[in-house]
Amino acid sequence: MAMIHSIGTAVPEQQLTQEDAKNFISSFVSDRRLRRFLNVFDQADISKRHFVVHPSFFKKRRSFQERNKLYEEHGVQLAYEAVTNCMNNQRQIQLADIDAIITVNSTGILTPTLDAELINRLDLNNRITRLPLFGLGCAGGASGLSRAYDYLKAYPTKSVLLVATELASVAFHPDDLTPKDIVGAAIFSDGAGAVLLLGANHPSIEGSLQFQLTASSSRIKKNSMDLMGWDVKDDGFHVIFSREIPELVNTFWKDHLDDFLSGNSVELRDINQMIAHPGGKKILKNIEELLYEHQNVLLSSTILQQYGNMSSATVLFVLEAFLNEETSKKEGKNLVTALGPGFSSEMLLLERIK
Repeated sequence: MAMIHSIGTAVPEQQLTQEDAKNFISSFVSDRRLRRFLNVFDQADISKRHFVVHPSFFKKRRSFQERNKLYEEHGVQLAYEAVTNCMNNQRQIQLADIDAIITVNSTGILTPTLDAELINRLDLNNRITRLPLFGLGCAGGASGLSRAYDYLKAYPTKSVLLVATELASVAFHPDDLTPKDIVGAAIFSDGAGAVLLLGANHPSIEGSLQFQLTASSSRIKKNSMDLMGWDVKDDGFHVIFSREIPELVNTFWKDHLDDFLSGNSVELRDINQMIAHPGGKKILKNIEELLYEHQNVLLSSTILQQYGNMSSATVLFVLEAFLNEETSKKEGKNLVTALGPGFSSEMLLLERIK
């Protein structure tokens, strides 16, 4: 099992209201057939989002190199800030004592990888175990938690730092808009999250309230590569986002949920809280319709409203909100879940222990 010891998040200072974002994108849309898709800004249940650059950055055509430079400069900085906030929320563990680092991203290409950047900036142990994950999209934060869980099952005296940082800014192409680009411009944003996890036998877990990951599961839908991801062109990443995705909640996701819970001898009614990645309003609505009356996706909806969809990092914002609210004090099981490219689903059981 893996214990969640501390968590931290970070967003850029630059804010954009949904109304301002709509007005900006509208200025690039003259085609009447495209303009009807602008109503997605009004229907997304998002009030504001954070970005590393002002919208004026996109008033001229930008190259792949320029866009990736955003990630190199701002994405790494956001990751650094999230880790700093995570470490400041606890006092027992020092940066030099961390045994492994898992980094997650899908919006920037770095070699050396993001973990190497953080090892140098944070002065982490130079013998630290490294596991960089790329291309998992919105499922990445939950996948990172699963890999941390796997590592700490094998090494119960060790610690793991998980970091997810994403910049949707790199994939905004207002000069080359399609319906899916407008949808992406209406929901995606920039942010980073970090989680420090400890193995069950780590010396720093004694005497404090703990939340433990007790099971994880991954599922992929074969022959569904075209549902979600990136179309990589000369000027960077272009979003692939199928209208079919919300409907897969009722089939693919529900089948995964049933198998995962039954495999762990858990009934859906026994889950206290859904810690769901807020991929979008329709996805959350379809999840909630499958739940019991005492269950909801309110935390996920609140994060979506306040921050938008920050791809892999978003589920860590929902997790942070859960850990900070009163319902997290209730003993029992909770479910962490996220959907992503592949098409894939990731699930974990999270339980509070004394």
